[in-house]
Amino acid sequence: MTGVLGIIGVVAAIGAAPLDVGAADHLDAPTAKHDARIDITDLYAFKSGHGTTLILNVNPLTSPANSKTARFSTSALYELKIDTNGDAVADIAYRIRFNGTRTAADGAVIQSYKIRRATGAAARVNEWSGTVIGVGGTTAYHRSPRIFTTTIGGRSFAGVRDDPFFFDLAGFVQFKGELLKGNTTLGSPGGGAGSLLGGFTGTDTFAGTNVSSIALWVPDRALGGTGRHVGIWATTSYASSTGWVQVDRMGRPAINTVFNGLHVPTSSTLNNAEKEAFNRLSPRSDRAVATDNVTAVLNAIGGVLTANGATAYTAGQVSGIANTLLPDVLTFQVGNAGGFLNGRKLGDDVINAEFGLLTNGAVSSDGVDANDSAFSSSFPHLAAAH
Repeated sequence: MTGVLGIIGVVAAIGAAPLDVGAADHLDAPTAKHDARIDITDLYAFKSGHGTTLILNVNPLTSPANSKTARFSTSALYELKIDTNGDAVADIAYRIRFNGTRTAADGAVIQSYKIRRATGAAARVNEWSGTVIGVGGTTAYHRSPRIFTTTIGGRSFAGVRDDPFFFDLAGFVQFKGELLKGNTTLGSPGGGAGSLLGGFTGTDTFAGTNVSSIALWVPDRALGGTGRHVGIWATTSYASSTGWVQVDRMGRPAINTVFNGLHVPTSSTLNNAEKEAFNRLSPRSDRAVATDNVTAVLNAIGGVLTANGATAYTAGQVSGIANTLLPDVLTFQVGNAGGFLNGRKLGDDVINAEFGLLTNGAVSSDGVDANDSAFSSSFPHLAAAH
């Protein structure tokens, strides 16, 4: 992967630890793990009313005890990028920065924020530019959501919410480790440590934990218009002496987690370096640098399926899936209520869908099939924090 050798120095400086396999995007690379406030956990985009709700979450695995003082970084740039013409280059960017941090009488942290919108060439880079379309303040822990309006006819929210992601992370850690070692014993969930699926117990790793959420509701015209097919991804960047440096990004759930970092042993520094490098790329580079990894994972799973009498994908199908999953952008038709590979709703069981895709239907569930809290019918739709 282009840039891996340069990124290894970053990994070494931060401190190389055994690989912590991320979830959707939680804890997926060293720099993001070093500062949870810029660690993107998930990205959502779904139709709501006559517009679209976009949600960017950071601060993975925040405990209720730490939620009162959870905050966004005042040194970071949070961006939602939208490609409106299918070239994996941003045509619209919604940018959010936080400052004005204060502490309420009960100890809860509150911050002010500003939102900018950039279009065209200005949207392609990571920078604090564009037209100011809104200002607001975060919702303090265990308070009713504070909703602010924007000048483009939208709404905004920021604050601590329940983590909407649900997944048996420990089971997946074992699954990927065993797969990389060449284990072809498919087994079944709970079937013992000797099988690929033996570590899945149906326990939701993220139950009872919170995240810091940024939610924007934008009218359809602000995403290119109803019916427009767009690609959406999120980035976080930190300020440096040479400008903003992108350190995390996410489009589809689990792309970096599942398909990058295939070196054995899994504790190899190269795995961290590869994930780090991927996070710093633009989506337009994804097919050039990550197609081989996607193909390798699909072929490895194909070997497992064949060994267990199931049907593996053909070479042509593997190539087609790789080209569908890359570039790593969340595809969405503006105004469409959703469906597989069309946006992402809060309740979508993306892990079950991904298992089904990767295994040609042989594995359909990790045993965790719903979030631990009910979502709201009103913006920002996320469940209240634990």
